[in-house]
Order: sequence, then C-alpha cells, then structure tokens
Amino acid sequence: MSNNKILNFFVGTPAYNEDKDYADYAALTGPLNMFFLTCLLLHACYLVVFSFFDIRMMQLFDGINVILYATFVILLKYFKGSWLSCTLLTVFELFLHQICSIAFFGLTSGFQYLMIPSIFMTVFIRKKGKLIQILRNSIIFIASVSFIFMVIYFNDYNPKHLLTYEANTFLLIVNCSMSFLITAIYTSRIFYSVDDKRSSLDESVTEKTKEIENMQSEIIIGFANIIEARDGNTGKHVKRTSEYVEALIKELKRNGDFDDILTEQYMHDTMMSAPLHDIGKITIPDAILQKPGRLTEKEFATIKNHTVNGKKIIEESMADIEDSDFLKIAKSVALYHHECWDGSGYPYGIEGEEIPLCARIMTIADYFDALVAKRAYKAALPTSVVFDNIKEQRGKKFDPIVTDAFLRIRDTIDEIAKSNAD
Repeated sequence: MSNNKILNFFVGTPAYNEDKDYADYAALTGPLNMFFLTCLLLHACYLVVFSFFDIRMMQLFDGINVILYATFVILLKYFKGSWLSCTLLTVFELFLHQICSIAFFGLTSGFQYLMIPSIFMTVFIRKKGKLIQILRNSIIFIASVSFIFMVIYFNDYNPKHLLTYEANTFLLIVNCSMSFLITAIYTSRIFYSVDDKRSSLDESVTEKTKEIENMQSEIIIGFANIIEARDGNTGKHVKRTSEYVEALIKELKRNGDFDDILTEQYMHDTMMSAPLHDIGKITIPDAILQKPGRLTEKEFATIKNHTVNGKKIIEESMADIEDSDFLKIAKSVALYHHECWDGSGYPYGIEGEEIPLCARIMTIADYFDALVAKRAYKAALPTSVVFDNIKEQRGKKFDPIVTDAFLRIRDTIDEIAKSNAD
C-alpha cells in the first residue's frame, strides 16, 4: 500500500488538475512531471558516475540538480501554476548544464548551442497532418545530431580532469545524447498535449461559432417575420425567398457562373442577408403597406423608400458588427433588390453589373415569390405563369445569367414554393 502511495506521488495526476479554472494548463503537468522525474533519475546516475571518477565539480553540480528536480516534482504535485516557474528554471538549468559541460570537457561555446532552443521552439509548430509532424520530428532529430556532431568534431579539447580521450569522448556523447533524448521525449509529450488542447479549442470555437451563427440567423429571420406580418404575410415569404436564394446561388456556383465573385464567404453572406431584404418596410405606415387597392403615386413613392430605409437600418443597427463583408452585402441586398437589369428599377435606376450580384439574385427570388403568393391586394398566380413571365423579363428586369440559372432549377423552386405555401 505504501509503495502505491509513493508511486502515485511521483507519477499520479495532481488533484488540482480537476479545477475548471486550471483546465487550460492541466495538460502540461503530465509531460512536465515525467520530464522532471527523468531528469531526477538521470542526474542521480550522473552523480554515481562522477563519484566513481572522483570528479568533485560535477558531483557538486549533479547533487544540486538532484535536489532541484526533486523540488520541481514536489512543487508540481502540490502547487497549481508552479509548472511555469519550474519550466523556466528547467530551461535555465539546461543552459547551465551546457556551461558546466564546457568547463568540464574543456569545450568552446559556439553555434551548436542554438540547437537547444530550436528544439523547444518546435512546440509552436501546429500539427496539421503527417507532413507537419514529420517536419517537427525532423527538426528535433537534425538539431540533436547536429549538436552532438559539432560538439565532438568542431571543438578543441582542454579538459579540466584526468581522463583518457576515449573516456572523455564517451562521457561527452552519453551526456549530450541523454540530454537531448529527454528533451525530445518531453517536447514530444508536450506536442501531444498542446495539439490535443488546440484540437479541443478548435472544436469548441467551431461549435460556438455555429451556435452564434444559428442564433444570429434565428434573430434575423424572427425580426424579418415580424416585419413581413405587417404586410399581411404569414412569415413564409422570408423562408421561401431565403431558400430560393440559397438554391439559386448554389446553381450559379455549380455552373461556374461569376466564379470571381461567388466565394464561399460571399455565398454565405448573401444567404444570411436574404431575410433582411425588406427590413425597411418597418418604416412604411400600415395604411399604405396593408392597402388592399391600388396605390397612388405618392403612396408608391413612400413604398419605394423601404429600400433606402432598409439600408440605413442595417447600417445603424449593425454598426458594431466586425464582419464588414456581411454588412456590405446585407446593405446591398436591402438597397438594390428592386433595381432592374435594364435600369427601370428603383431607388436609383442603376443597370447591368452596376447592381451588386447579391441584389440581382435577391431581385428574381423576391419577384417570383411576390407573384406566386397571395397578398392583400392580389391573388396568387400559378408558378408556371410566373416562370413564363420571368423568362420574358430575361435581360430586361433580370440579369440574363441569373435568369438562366433560375429557370434551370425550376423544379427545385417549384418544390420550395409548394412545401412552404401559406
């Protein structure tokens, strides 16, 4: 039982690792504990060897190291956060060890000692597949071999002890090899711990990002539905037009249209912006918005303002959003979705490619749904009639390329309209 307690003391996980506030650092304690224990055993072996050769200076040095690493093990076991100070002292000890080796073996300092920090720096190389792992391992191996090779073959020996050349070289190789072996094992363990933590954080960030996007999307759709309800709609208009836009933009991408514009981000932002296209209607009086009969010119002029007002609302209400690309597309969709390819639309009467692509896509989706859906001032039209109408408006009201893509997915659009009917 006592043996188990002793073993658990040296290799067991500290209780504070379960502390949630310490979770970011807990993964470091395992590799460090192993590293300190290995260094403790190694310096104990060195102490025995140097005692055999009666080399007092190195006996003293390794005796101090045994005490030092035993202290590290105790600190790491009982004091949360001690890994940082222990690690810094260990890095210092490694360089001190090399300084003592210079004094002991009579070596001259040089470029080879830069190999030591190069090994530790490899921990910052992020794992992204087998090639990266091979690169990291190669750096460690090359640095270790280079250090040993340069120490042995590019130094003038002036040893401070009475040993044969062969014994001196043997001790030097053992010293360098063991030091780098321990360092390599430690960095390898750290790699796995840090990589696992990175993967966990990446998954967490991805999950949180998706949650935020879903929440954002739900808020946008909910807000848009409230606005559409004022227009006498059930809210299905927002869902249908959003699905039309998604189907249409994917067809354009599949067909290789607008490849220079339709990046994944642009497609995503356009689909996210679709529910906001009529947000400006919140500024239109109910008497005009819900009027069952024909609008007067003045009333229609007021209706037209929903595009400009929508852009202003997005600009002002979402000013703190850091995603400038999304804001740009959202404003374009709200402002330009009633512009026409031939310049006959509103609010500015711009034409052709002056109209942003996201708005040209929204235009045809909104137009289709406006005709197939029943409104307070009109009856619903059959989808076949609306498709014929859109075909006639190719190159007039609608972008020819966008129109062709819309007509190619006629069955998909028809299905969306039927499955989301009011």
